[in-house]
Amino acid sequence: MTSVTETFTEVEWKRLQEELQKAQIEAQQLSAALSDAWEELTLLYELAEQLRGVLDIDQAVELAIIHAADIVSVEGCGVLLKSEESWELRGAICPPGREEWLKFELGERLAEEALKRRRGFLFNDLFQHSQWGDAARMFRIFNVAIVPLNPGGHAQGALIAWNKKHGEFTSGDLKLLSTIAAQTGGVLESAFLYQRLQETFRGVVRAMAVAVDAKSRWTAGHSIRVTRYAMELAHAVGLPESEIEKIQLSGLLHDLGKIGVPDAILDKPGKLTDEEWEIMKRHPIIGYEMLKDIWQLRGTVLDGVLYHHERIDGKGYPFGLKGDEIPLAGRLLAVADGFDAMTSDRPYRAGMPMEKALEILLENAGTQWDEELVKAFVETQKSQ
Repeated sequence: MTSVTETFTEVEWKRLQEELQKAQIEAQQLSAALSDAWEELTLLYELAEQLRGVLDIDQAVELAIIHAADIVSVEGCGVLLKSEESWELRGAICPPGREEWLKFELGERLAEEALKRRRGFLFNDLFQHSQWGDAARMFRIFNVAIVPLNPGGHAQGALIAWNKKHGEFTSGDLKLLSTIAAQTGGVLESAFLYQRLQETFRGVVRAMAVAVDAKSRWTAGHSIRVTRYAMELAHAVGLPESEIEKIQLSGLLHDLGKIGVPDAILDKPGKLTDEEWEIMKRHPIIGYEMLKDIWQLRGTVLDGVLYHHERIDGKGYPFGLKGDEIPLAGRLLAVADGFDAMTSDRPYRAGMPMEKALEILLENAGTQWDEELVKAFVETQKSQ
């Protein structure tokens, strides 16, 4: 009886150990799965936070592909966007050159198929696909997962991940990519509409500049040329692109206040009287007053409009500011405006050669114009 009990106990003990080991393995697997799920949720949350407030298409695309490649662990991930009848690769994260296949028929047809289906799909043995196998073998695309971006919207496209690093793509991978696409699609639509709005706004600004310049045959094209010179100078001194865009708007609008100056003064062939000169000197303030309630123009844009006739020595107008009291946009536009004024025809004189105008800029650097900006401008013009 004792031996039977002992034998029974040993059997039960072994079974208990086996069940315990099995439970430990299952617990480890569950823990790993929970850890993976938590990491995926964290990455998705980070993406949502980083996309908040983004109004730039390329920035949204970059965030999407970085997080997608990380979450599903692939060799590469890219975004194709549709424009008119063609496709454009807007971003990819992968080893150098491995994104090229997206620009060819295979990438475009996969993207088109995703938009047509309005849902994601995957191929884990693309080499064997009757339609796309040859191209897949040529580009070494073993497996692929594709989800549509913003189907039905203005900024339509597809998020494509390829060559899973470990194993095959799963339905779980497709769900994760679809979540990323859903987060990104709305942002892309907003960014697209914002970009269109910006283009419309710039078009209106350009039309206003042309209208102002058209008040006098002597200033035709002046604002466009000043804008070009100002942007070249802004690039030369290393201003960021966001500031250069503002300099562009400021250049186009810098003489808007001349709408309030009588044509007889603008076109007068001789010297202005003191009274006429006082009216002319009000145009920066008039322009500022016209634009000051447009919040998007506050700062750099309005600084250029209001201060582009100030001088480093304090003898400018409308406020007689000196040196660094003059905001950078005002100092920068003063150089561009002065150069164009000297090289353009006026009612009372012909425009002077570029070389002569550059000499005058250098002679008056530090008194009328900012010395460092003049040096940079002269170098820029001579290098062209």
